Amino acid sequence: MLTHETNVIKFADPHEMLLVCDDALLDGHVVLHPWQIEILKEFAQPSSSDKPYRAVVRAANGSGKDNFIVAPCAVWLSLRYENSLCVITSASGNQLDRQTDKYIKQLTTAQNKLFGAPIWKQNYRRYENLVNGSTIELFVTDEAGRAEGWHPPVPGGQMAILVSEAKSIHDDIFTALARCTGFTKRIDVSSPGLPSGHFYNACVGGKWKQHHVTAFDCPHLSADYIEDVRDMYGESSALYRSMVLADFGGLEEQVVINFSTIAEADSYDIEHVEESYNIAGLDLSAGGDEQVVVIRNGNKIIGVEAFRFQDTTVLIDKLAEVFYAYDLDNSNSIIYGDAGGLGKPILDQLYRDGWPVKYVLNQAAPYNKLAYLNRGAELWYSIKHHIENYEIIIPQDTTLRKQLASRYYTVTPANKIQLESKRQAKAKGHESPDRADAFVLAFSDYRGIIPQRAAARDVVQYALNDITEEQQNVNVTLEGRLKRPARNTPYFTPTSWSDEIILEVEQLNERLAARG
Repeated sequence: MLTHETNVIKFADPHEMLLVCDDALLDGHVVLHPWQIEILKEFAQPSSSDKPYRAVVRAANGSGKDNFIVAPCAVWLSLRYENSLCVITSASGNQLDRQTDKYIKQLTTAQNKLFGAPIWKQNYRRYENLVNGSTIELFVTDEAGRAEGWHPPVPGGQMAILVSEAKSIHDDIFTALARCTGFTKRIDVSSPGLPSGHFYNACVGGKWKQHHVTAFDCPHLSADYIEDVRDMYGESSALYRSMVLADFGGLEEQVVINFSTIAEADSYDIEHVEESYNIAGLDLSAGGDEQVVVIRNGNKIIGVEAFRFQDTTVLIDKLAEVFYAYDLDNSNSIIYGDAGGLGKPILDQLYRDGWPVKYVLNQAAPYNKLAYLNRGAELWYSIKHHIENYEIIIPQDTTLRKQLASRYYTVTPANKIQLESKRQAKAKGHESPDRADAFVLAFSDYRGIIPQRAAARDVVQYALNDITEEQQNVNVTLEGRLKRPARNTPYFTPTSWSDEIILEVEQLNERLAARG
């Protein structure tokens, strides 16, 4: 049995802890940027419930907030102080599981290895320090009641509250967190969203320690990535200002699928789940727009066929040619077509010709009537879910990717999500999202890579984790969270060591050598 006498090093700060645990982590060396080191050392400074440390970190997308700020701060505090409590929350269960919880598990596993004993007991979203009685708790802030009642386990003890992606958390949650008495440390981290709400006010109010991190402060975010965002949306756009400059713009909050999410998908090795038949999505736009067929096999797109025909007979002949080419006459194959507008007569003819057509009406009632205005909005959010969970292999089709990241939504007075119409998009100068719509249609019935223990579930309600301030009162919960297989994701992206960091490492090695 472990005791308080177990030989456990109490690191000076989270940065020192990361460097020491490096050998037990994933491939390579932990290299932090100066802004990360600054925050980690700040967090270690003495604080109390009377004079708590409060910081807000407004950072660009993909900057390394969870793996190199939230996770190491939580683990360090719980290792450094006996009977401490660290509470971590986010509006996104996916964010907690795939980012924060993942990195905490890596760090605690590394320390079990480093100290040669199981000093950490690991549970789903809960970690117990078996030596000193400290605890790390992670939970989703979908209800204000779950954010109340946290307090230090012992009088005068240490308690930290760490909030991930704070921009997506409703002010009611922050009000509940404010009622948690006795906390000694607090950090809210997020990429910027709308210029309103608690996170925005904390960033501009001047009462919290401020950290503003742009993509240019993060060497692991390549110049090519920054250029892609600039070329996609323009340097003056709200999306560029938010994703790269970490400025409050707000428009990113109105995009169903963020460009950064699509770009990130390329960094994951997603397994192709092959099927013996093909499925297609068919968008039959009129008015000179593209008619598009997107063909998938399992979770992989195997073809994107686009053309422009005014003559219906010619179009039907071309579609038949494509269908034959991709073996869509298979008895198990399905062709999902948009039955709205001028599309239905063409679908009717294809059906009469014997093709396995299924009608999809975007204006039909959604399954989740609480969150969505219609089936079209629901299908787009379903695709968003699958992409964010690294389930779908997105083809290297620039036009398709641009359209996927350019579909906007609005919120009805009844707080239901609806897609911006193609007419509205064109009025703003955006191209019609024909390829993206066909892509979404191709996955109309896709349920993702569901593990065996969850295979019996027929319906999954998706949590709206990134909705705007106006939408936060939409009460949607995630029923039966699906744990996906771990991806081969590096813990960090290597960069060059600065002279300052090299010196710090040398000093650390000297201290460790002195300890024997």
